[in-house]
Amino acid sequence: AGLSRGGFSENPVAMERLCGVESLSAVQRRFSDGLEVLKCMADFFKEIADIERHYANAVTRLMNSTPFNFRLNKWLGADTYVEVGTLKTAWDKMGAELLKLAQVHAEKAEQYTTNVRQPLMECVPQMEELRKKVSASGHNHRSTTPTIIVTGTLQLKIKEKTYLYNTEDAKKRHIREKQRYLAMSDQCSDIEKKINFMKEAPAAPPPVISRQESRLESLKKELGTLEAIYLDTQKEVERINSLVEKELVTLYKEAHEVELKRVNTIKGCLQTFTTSLSNTAPAYLEAMRQLIVCVDEIDGDADINKFVESHRELLQMQNDQPSPTSPPQPPPTSPP
Repeated sequence: AGLSRGGFSENPVAMERLCGVESLSAVQRRFSDGLEVLKCMADFFKEIADIERHYANAVTRLMNSTPFNFRLNKWLGADTYVEVGTLKTAWDKMGAELLKLAQVHAEKAEQYTTNVRQPLMECVPQMEELRKKVSASGHNHRSTTPTIIVTGTLQLKIKEKTYLYNTEDAKKRHIREKQRYLAMSDQCSDIEKKINFMKEAPAAPPPVISRQESRLESLKKELGTLEAIYLDTQKEVERINSLVEKELVTLYKEAHEVELKRVNTIKGCLQTFTTSLSNTAPAYLEAMRQLIVCVDEIDGDADINKFVESHRELLQMQNDQPSPTSPPQPPPTSPP
């Protein structure tokens, strides 16, 4: 956007609306706080990734442990109990689905580390560099007076102090020269009154009047010089203010771009995080669907019958033993 009168854009960005050197302190605080926000968010997602990674590893260890693989339980001894049938199928299915979900959490941990935390960490030095660039802008703007320089620095606080020093120094010089000019003007006015009074007096000696007139003429010449200096200092104040104002417009605009980049970087990382988080839902829904089907298919009667059928030799042995309530049978006799 082009500049209108006063150095401000016709369509200013938000920070361009700031005015005065005093606003630099607020921008400096936002820059500083913004970097802390980036670091805090990066630390937060590191913790989130560690939690996901820990969960995935813990579930994987659990799936290989005795509580899940009960066939490894040492308290059962050599005659290890083996669950069979639909219950065993549902149990194994649950383990398989939990392992799948553990893998999902492991992948999320990597995504949070690579796609969310890393961009935030990379943004920190980028923002520091951009902040230095913004605070160093305008270093070529110099006053024609060697003692009054509008200098860019690497720190906005120093820049603010420099601006304030330059403007205040110019104002002090202007006030000092104004006071000298007014004092000389008052002195000339007093001498003019004195001369007029002497001319009206009947016995005023001409030589005295002549000396006063000569003195007045000399003072008026000096007054003209002081007036020129006084007007020059006034112009210098206006020039410094205009220079600072234009540079501040540029600086605040650049600061806006830096902050916009930071916020948009955070926005992109949060979008990645929420997308990754939402992608977890289908995996959980599918796991729940599989488990619900398996659990619904658990059939106690079928499992017990399967157990019985797997021990036919015991049933056969039972059928071969005599019944304790049956009378003993006599031995068969041979025919005569």
